[in-house]
Amino acid sequence: MKRPVVIALVLGLGLVLAGLAWWGWQRGGLALMQLGMGSC
Repeated sequence: MKRPVVIALVLGLGLVLAGLAWWGWQRGGLALMQLGMGSC
């Protein structure tokens, strides 16, 4: 593969992972934080 193709794939994967992490944080991050603080 050509270098620009590899860079585009890596950037695309990074964006997807960042989107999933942000969605997961919005969905369950706050609840997990509350559980963690409550168990301390």
